[in-house]
Amino acid sequence: MNIVFDFKIFFQQKYGGPSRYFFNLFEYINKKNTNLNCAYIISPIYYNEYLKNSLFPELIIGKKLPKIKFTGGTFKMINKFLSNKYINRFKPNLIHTTDYEIYSEKKYPLIVTVHDLIHEIYYQDFAKNRDYRPKKKILEISDQIICVSENTKKDLIKYYDVDQKKISVIYHGNSFINYTSFKSKQKFDFKFFLFIGSRKRYKNFFKLIKAFKICKEIYDSFKIVCFGGGKLLESEKKKLIENDVDLEKVIILNEDDQSLFELYKNAYALIYPSFYEGFGMPIVEAMSLGCPVISSNAGSLPEVFGDAALSFDPFSVEQLSQKIEQVVYGDQIRNNLINLGLKQSKKFSWEKCAEETLTIYNKII
Repeated sequence: MNIVFDFKIFFQQKYGGPSRYFFNLFEYINKKNTNLNCAYIISPIYYNEYLKNSLFPELIIGKKLPKIKFTGGTFKMINKFLSNKYINRFKPNLIHTTDYEIYSEKKYPLIVTVHDLIHEIYYQDFAKNRDYRPKKKILEISDQIICVSENTKKDLIKYYDVDQKKISVIYHGNSFINYTSFKSKQKFDFKFFLFIGSRKRYKNFFKLIKAFKICKEIYDSFKIVCFGGGKLLESEKKKLIENDVDLEKVIILNEDDQSLFELYKNAYALIYPSFYEGFGMPIVEAMSLGCPVISSNAGSLPEVFGDAALSFDPFSVEQLSQKIEQVVYGDQIRNNLINLGLKQSKKFSWEKCAEETLTIYNKII
């Protein structure tokens, strides 16, 4: 069985959850290769950093454009044209599309993964109307749909008229569980909480800032390190100042997996205050590396952390502040979170994800 992952997400993302998901599927399917299954990534032009670390570079059809991100216009048209040319040459048994845009006529069985329904639920934040349904066409032509959590499946059924027989739930794996080669080199001379991802909209970053300010002793003793999400905007600086937060208390890092590994290993806790997530991969990663987790109880997150996190209502600054204090002042609570997290994280593996995904592929060929 020849499987193709198309170019879309690798053209859009340098780093990020969706591209990491598809990259790991590609790697683990090929690791299991018994001359029966072989996966290709066909992305004539890509921006993604994960691909350079592949164990199977010969199965990646494309070239990385260095330094500059080219995601639109001419380069997108080139990608579409060359992708179709390569796909027609390969004649794959199926295509697992990496995003929701349709850029060619369907000629092969098609799988789509739905990561979340953020754009449908928070349509106003994206200047869309209530009936915005960006996935409608791809869902209609797909032969099977993978959802990354039961909560995402529930939301998909709510917002789209989808045949439930086409939907399967397959959890993400854990990208750090086998990273034994990573050894923390950086020594942090300050205590910090870790926040990961975008700070915009539903990510609820400024509720965390308000909770961080409540206990003066914690505010004086800790910092917040934000990984990913881009540089601190002037509008964000203004908000921090309005909340009487010293800008030196918020550190912004936008680096690689080695840096993220070190942050997990050194953080006092990962704080995940999001109003909604389709899965919540950083929670699994943190737990697997002994980093305690404080998470909102929204969306799919309780599915992911089980009993291994301190959870709170994402609308309540007071609840979040209380959970932060429990981790800081309760050594037994913190140690218990670490032990429970290590156990919970073992439920998620890319090998299992790949095996279950191959089962779906075999249904449609």
